[in-house]
Amino acid sequence: MAERTADPRKAVRDPIHGLIPRYPEEIRLMSTAVFQRLRRIRQLAMAYLVYPGALHTRFDHSVGTMHVAGRICDRLEEFGQINEREKRIVRLAALLHDVGHGPFSHVSEYVLSRHYNRQALGELGSQAKIHEKVTVHLVRENAEIASNLSTEDRQAVMELLEERSARDFRRDIISSSLDADKMDYLLRDSYFAGVRYGTFDLEKIVDACRVYKSGGESYLALDHEGVYAFEQLAMAKYHMSQQVYFHRIRAITDAMLVRGLNMAIRVGDSVASALFQYDRSSRFLETYLAYDDERLLRALSESQHDTVRDVFSRLLDRRLFKLICDLPLGPEGVPDAVARDRLARLEAESESSQALEEAIGANLAVDPDLIIVNRWSVGNPTFRSASDRLDPEEILIVDADGRPRKASDFPDLSFSFNTTTGSRQRIQVYAPRDQWNDPEAQTGDERDRCHQAVKAIILERIT
Repeated sequence: MAERTADPRKAVRDPIHGLIPRYPEEIRLMSTAVFQRLRRIRQLAMAYLVYPGALHTRFDHSVGTMHVAGRICDRLEEFGQINEREKRIVRLAALLHDVGHGPFSHVSEYVLSRHYNRQALGELGSQAKIHEKVTVHLVRENAEIASNLSTEDRQAVMELLEERSARDFRRDIISSSLDADKMDYLLRDSYFAGVRYGTFDLEKIVDACRVYKSGGESYLALDHEGVYAFEQLAMAKYHMSQQVYFHRIRAITDAMLVRGLNMAIRVGDSVASALFQYDRSSRFLETYLAYDDERLLRALSESQHDTVRDVFSRLLDRRLFKLICDLPLGPEGVPDAVARDRLARLEAESESSQALEEAIGANLAVDPDLIIVNRWSVGNPTFRSASDRLDPEEILIVDADGRPRKASDFPDLSFSFNTTTGSRQRIQVYAPRDQWNDPEAQTGDERDRCHQAVKAIILERIT
């Protein structure tokens, strides 16, 4: 039992949760090189270029997620719904849940999903969460983790980190539409971005957490008295998406990172090719763990390939592409319903989007590799993980009679969940326009000409 005593002198002082107690095995895991690497991977990729304070990392988020998961477990223990060993494993899984993230977090995930070794792994599907597979791989094989966790504990942690069809409340605490991950990152991202959109009543949500069992499955659910705190959480997720996660500059930097990385892999850059072609090999893990945001950014800003070097040098020096066309996919933007449907299916980096980029590049006399056509969507953001969604269809609220209700059906909720799960889409086009950087430049007429010219090309070629 001594192993489970948290030394108050070893608590982490966190700006979001205050003092976070840590147990000895957690301290040892945090001290490993594989976990310390998370200090060098920013939580919001390059969002700091628009929100200068957003320099927080996967390290502090992982510690915060462990803390929130532990608090949920403590509440469930009061109802006899979880035991001491289960609490311990849930905390460890929460601590390690992001250890497999690559440089630039979810941007890295998007590139990994395109370039993983299909011969070695098979076809994983479009919704595959590659960083979770890398995380499980690390928990299984990393020597530092193995030296600090027993084989039995590692297996138990992996079972919570691996995606499975059957519901398990312990896994829900780690990854679900109502999870400790989301509860931490909304508060943390809001704080460091310097906004107030991500705040909600965490105390009440933790207090309302319950386990609901049905057949052989179990769910992390909310007591009906927590319904308004849950509504706050849903609104926080929506407002953070609108104001921070889908900010215009954030979208542009993410798109530039993806374009630059895809180009680097296409031209055979040794660093990018080794880093994003996951094949479950030890050699891949060794390279993967050696790179973080800054090292990769600087390495590719010195690439031998001119266009790759240009993209990453621009990111390094904040000479970003500009939004040259913003086309809403509604009747007001695209009157033709058939054209709207085709544009709604347009995928980034696809042959269709590349054809549009070539046509736009020819019109603007710009290298088409530096033209990016991006389908922006609230419900399905291009460069964010699907695990970030808050789906009311998956969340159970137990009513006063003990019956489980889907959150979307609960009568006391006034917030429209259509705003969190809807698919408000736009086609956005980014390109270099360095002359627009001067704050005193008179660019209104040129911006309008670019928008109209690009819009005409898109509508002409999509119909």
